[in-house]
Amino acid sequence: MFCTTCGKPLPDDALFCPACGAKIKGRAKLEESGLHPLRCASCGSSSLRKIRAGEYLCEHCGTKLYTGEQMSDGDVEKHEAEAAALLSEAQGYAEKKDYRNELRTLAKAMEIAPENNTVLLRLGRAYWRAGLPEKALEYYHIAEELYPEDPIVYANIGSAYLKLGHNEKAKEQYEKAISMIEADPMSACADDIAITYGNYALCVGRLGDRNTAKKYLSIAKEKGYSKDSIDTICGELHLLRFLL
Repeated sequence: MFCTTCGKPLPDDALFCPACGAKIKGRAKLEESGLHPLRCASCGSSSLRKIRAGEYLCEHCGTKLYTGEQMSDGDVEKHEAEAAALLSEAQGYAEKKDYRNELRTLAKAMEIAPENNTVLLRLGRAYWRAGLPEKALEYYHIAEELYPEDPIVYANIGSAYLKLGHNEKAKEQYEKAISMIEADPMSACADDIAITYGNYALCVGRLGDRNTAKKYLSIAKEKGYSKDSIDTICGELHLLRFLL
């Protein structure tokens, strides 16, 4: 609950605002309605932009405010459709290697659908491609909290650690992903599975386990991993290609 005069937070039993002294009018009615206070709790600005039901952004200082409003089924469908359109637009930028506009578009999708797994992973991958694996990890860890049963979340965390040179941490994440995939082969699409096995091979190869690297490169090849990617890994690890 916030003061409608100055926007500051109010104690649960307040009759007057302790910050500005304003009398709290219609408190019970406001609580029942779930309406936002029309002022930012941080700076007091009334320039609030509605992101979705129950969430507002202060355009003056950037603070987010949350209320008890609930989205209707129609609103949910609308937001999902908008997010899907932005994901498609972002993919077009990615294919052109226009990563700046890809990130900008994905950030818009994130505002609309902050708990959408695809948006979170795509945003993380965009930061990864832009050479910012630490930033990628932020979004991958959000996805991990929201979707702990998705193996590709852990595969992406592994890729970020691999990019950072933290091979042991990457190995742990890839093995978690592979364990989940092997327990449920339908838990991820074929392309993501092939990439996961290929990246795991690179990871263990960098740690000196060439035999395991060859084994998982062979599996990745069977799953459809590209020849160029296999050749690149073999070249880095000094593996003889005919062994595959």
